[in-house]
Amino acid sequence: MFLTYQEYSRRMQHFTSPPIEWCHIKKKFVFVSGQFKSYLWYFHIFVGLGFCTVGGLIVILLSQIFKFYQAFHAVYIFIFVVQLSSGGAIFAMNLGMMLYGSDCVQERRRDQPDSSSRSLLWITMTGFIWAFTTYPLLLSVSAIFFQLDRYGHILSMLKITNPLLHIFRFYLIVTGPAELCRSLALVILFSISTFHMLRNTLKALIKGNSTRFLVILARMRGTLVESQYRQVQIIVVSMEALLGCICLFAQGLGLANGVLCNFASLKLYTTVPIWIYTIYPCVAVMILITIHVTMPCLHNVLDFSEKLLKILTLFSILRLMEARKISHKQLKSMKNITISPILAGYKFFIYRRCTKVTYLVMFVTHTINLLLTVPQDVIERAAYLF
Repeated sequence: MFLTYQEYSRRMQHFTSPPIEWCHIKKKFVFVSGQFKSYLWYFHIFVGLGFCTVGGLIVILLSQIFKFYQAFHAVYIFIFVVQLSSGGAIFAMNLGMMLYGSDCVQERRRDQPDSSSRSLLWITMTGFIWAFTTYPLLLSVSAIFFQLDRYGHILSMLKITNPLLHIFRFYLIVTGPAELCRSLALVILFSISTFHMLRNTLKALIKGNSTRFLVILARMRGTLVESQYRQVQIIVVSMEALLGCICLFAQGLGLANGVLCNFASLKLYTTVPIWIYTIYPCVAVMILITIHVTMPCLHNVLDFSEKLLKILTLFSILRLMEARKISHKQLKSMKNITISPILAGYKFFIYRRCTKVTYLVMFVTHTINLLLTVPQDVIERAAYLF
């Protein structure tokens, strides 16, 4: 994991740095604010991704609905919808990082040892870093060559010929995809590592207290499993808003872009040039791998939490009457640890074992519906664009 974050820090930081920054020397996350790079990152998020990207795409789509600008081909509208969903979700994720990032970093343990062995997961994540490093170049070149950037259409719509604004447009074309890919990579790495650490911590508590003898031995050493469990609870509660925000928008972004990329992979393989077509199946495969890796960690947190509390409840029954009453009060106040998608304090659902299957069913269902809904003549007209 540390080697993967070091690779991210080396290749994806570019010339800005968000408040949550990976320090590969100290091997921990640090919260940085008040520096020029952070202010530049704020500028890119609010102006580049927020106002220019999301706001500009909304204006373009409204111009197509109310027909006060030249009509676009269906493929252009399709790409603009993908950009709008990606830009909106990444803007929301970065906003959550600004609001809840300091609490998350302050509660993170800083004494985790480095591991010399690398699992297949983190080798795959390193491959993700290399992929996200090359995507900004491809996206920038394709935006300029195919005129897919929304900034040029906005300037044309407003009939602006000021060269400074066109220079700023080129600046946003270069920095926008870089910030988008950097944010996506950070969200994926941070989420997977956090969920893995929570799961592994609960798994270690279960393993260390799986028998009555181990529980008694732990109490003799002065390490109470109840206090350790409460520490994990405090960490989850302090990170709940950030993790919930990440889960909600990452899940929505993954579903929307996964369905659209599957559609493009199945329908546009003879239309789009191969150098840009390869993006669609690669993104679809990366989304499926991320779902396959992340979802078990999410529901394992609840499963291991329930299992540990059941073990402690069973062992408390075997204690003396007075000690059993005290232990029963302690266990009653210890709730199950859950992770949920959260928006404005509202929890949509709790991740359970069935969530992964339900999500994949929605993934396939929406892909089939999109394939059946879009008429063939729209696909044929897309060939004239390339």
